[in-house]
Amino acid sequence: MKTIPVVIKYGGHAMTVPELSRAFARDLTDLARGGRSFIVVHGGGPQISSLLKRLNIESRFEQGLRVTDDATMEAVEMVLAGQVNKAVVAQFVQQGVRACGVCGRDASLLRAEVRRPELGNVGEVTKVDPAVLACLMDGGFMPVVAPVAEGPEGRALNVNADTAAGAVAGALAAEYFVLMSDVPGVLDKQGVLQPRLTRADIEAFKADGTITGGMIPKVDACLNALDHGCRRALILNGSESGALKRYLVDGEPLGTAVEN
Repeated sequence: MKTIPVVIKYGGHAMTVPELSRAFARDLTDLARGGRSFIVVHGGGPQISSLLKRLNIESRFEQGLRVTDDATMEAVEMVLAGQVNKAVVAQFVQQGVRACGVCGRDASLLRAEVRRPELGNVGEVTKVDPAVLACLMDGGFMPVVAPVAEGPEGRALNVNADTAAGAVAGALAAEYFVLMSDVPGVLDKQGVLQPRLTRADIEAFKADGTITGGMIPKVDACLNALDHGCRRALILNGSESGALKRYLVDGEPLGTAVEN
């Protein structure tokens, strides 16, 4: 790799609202011209839920994670590695980004195992082999990763996109791990943005119910990335146009920075 990458978890309104996705892609293009390299790991929860509804398969969640039986896993892989991955790549290519889509199962990029059987085919990342990402970046391409991992005996496992992105950021000792959210960052019970959170703050907020549901895997992903070598982790409002560029270039104090 020529430069230390920025790993971005891309999802929510930033991905699904056309004007926001175009603005985000333009920001990536401008930032890449300035010498930065990016890896994007995308989500796709709403699209998965939409397909499951059409298939009359119930969506269930526990602590922000989708319960994934065999039928759900087929739909998850179809949506993430197929429909969503190629749609995201197309969005970026249209704005001049040399994007290339891969799945976590490609070249054993993401290996995982089931640690919570009650969730079904949901994996915890045990190993990241970033060789395919390095190869793409060295060739001038921006990898776009679908968070489906390779489990034991080649079994497909659903990995939370926040968790997958944090694992990639840690494995590559990324300059930044930026987790795009649909909220300004982590808010306290009075709705006040917390500009910085330590591990101790996060544990306290979990204990008193301030951090719940889908925010749990987000903060955990940030801590995991930092634990494995990532330099900085940030939860940023992806619904705010230009937020990424304003943070990375202008140094605006946006979002919630997670610190060890």
